[in-house]
Order: sequence, then C-alpha cells, then structure tokens
Amino acid sequence: MTQERAYWLVWSQVSGLGPILLKRVYDYFGSLETAWQANKKELIEVGGLGQSLIEVIVETREKIDPEAFLKEHLQDNPNFWTPADPEYPRLLLEIPSLPPVLYYQGQVEILENQGNIPCIALVGTRSPTSHGRRWAKKISLTLTQAGFTIVSTMAIGLDGEAQQSCLEAGGRTIGIVGTGVDVIYPASARQLFQDIQKRGLLLSEYPKGTKAERGNFVARNRLLAGLSRAVLVIEASETSGCLSTARYANDFGRDVYILPNSPE
Repeated sequence: MTQERAYWLVWSQVSGLGPILLKRVYDYFGSLETAWQANKKELIEVGGLGQSLIEVIVETREKIDPEAFLKEHLQDNPNFWTPADPEYPRLLLEIPSLPPVLYYQGQVEILENQGNIPCIALVGTRSPTSHGRRWAKKISLTLTQAGFTIVSTMAIGLDGEAQQSCLEAGGRTIGIVGTGVDVIYPASARQLFQDIQKRGLLLSEYPKGTKAERGNFVARNRLLAGLSRAVLVIEASETSGCLSTARYANDFGRDVYILPNSPE
C-alpha cells in the first residue's frame, strides 16, 4: 500500500496529466506502479494519452525515483492521502476526477471519510443580503444539530457565515482550499482558519506553500461537490463560481438545492 501511494504521488507530477486521465491510466493498468513501468506501446492504448504526453511521462520517469520522492515529499508534507490509502474519503473515490493527492490539516474523523457521517456543502455569494445571511446561519445550525458536517470554502460572505455558524453550534466543518493547507486565504479568514484546524479539517489537493491562483479555485469546487452528499447554493448570481460547484454536483449524481435571494 505504501509503495502504491508513492506512485500516485509521482504520477501527479507529470505535467499535463490531469486527474481524469490519471484515473484512466489507473483503471487500464490496475496499478500505477505497473503503469510506471509500461512502455510507450502499452501507454498509447490508454484513451486520451497522445504521443506528446507519453513523451512527457517517459521524461518524468527518468527524473524521479518514486520511493525517494515520497520520502523527500513527506518531510514538508507529512499529512496527505492518496486513493491507495484506506483513509482516503470514500465519496471522492466515486468521482472521475478524484484528486491523486489530498493534503489535510486539522482533526481527522475516520467515520466521515468512510461516508458514515454525511457531509453537506453550503456555498453562496460573497455579497449576501441580510436574507441570505439569516438563512445561511439557520440552515447551517439545523444541519449541524442533525449531525451533518458542513463543507465550504471559508470565503468572505455566505461560505464563511455557514462555517462559523456550524462551529458556534459545536459542530464540525471542513474547509476546502485552493492553496496549500498552511496558506491562509483570504487573510480575513485567519480566525476561522485557526478554529477549523482545532475542531474540523482543512483539505487541499495542493502541497504546502502553494499560493492562491485563479485556476485552483475552479478545480477546488469539484472537491466540494465530490465530498458532499448534497450541495446547497445560497444566493448566487448567474456568473457566480458557486454554480460550478452545483454543476459538478449534478455531474457526480449529488443532490443540488437552491435558496434564491429575496428583495429587501
């Protein structure tokens, strides 16, 4: 198991090979260790792997020793899961774009990872009305009291409101970030960031030290949807990034609920 996790890690270093293609490689060979040893003729049989990408794979294999890379990576990033690890969240194993490496910081709840404690994603606008704030708090409180874990992004606005309400009610929340789990973003979320570390969990597919980049936040939204049984969108415009989370949820077969805004 330790050996296979090393191969999930090194395959994630192949430039241009996204999560969906990597999952295809795994499904075709049944093992990423086996895939790492495959020749070009065998790799070309994997749907979506073009000749140029195969050349990148071969070049990467020549530069990286999996076991040595894992050992070195653990020095700065001791806390991460791969799909080869039994602790890897079960619901993420169901999605076609599962993250090959999932970094965490905070308090791990194994029953949650196994899907026995249900997670609900609450996301919404950064510029909510008082109606939106009121309902974000009320819904978060109700779900928390019912035993759900609240999943969101700690963003300014309704995401942070929902998570703060959960913590105030003595509940548990998971913050999905588009940076390294050690990077506080936005800066205004510092207190929430610290509170979640003590009583919840921070998750990211990016190693420590990774700064905020626009593309990371779009990719992050699929983790929100994948980790949750349902997604609730509270007050979002037609161009809101929250809607990408809803689309991912729909693609993954999760329930999607909407709370529209209300004229005030």
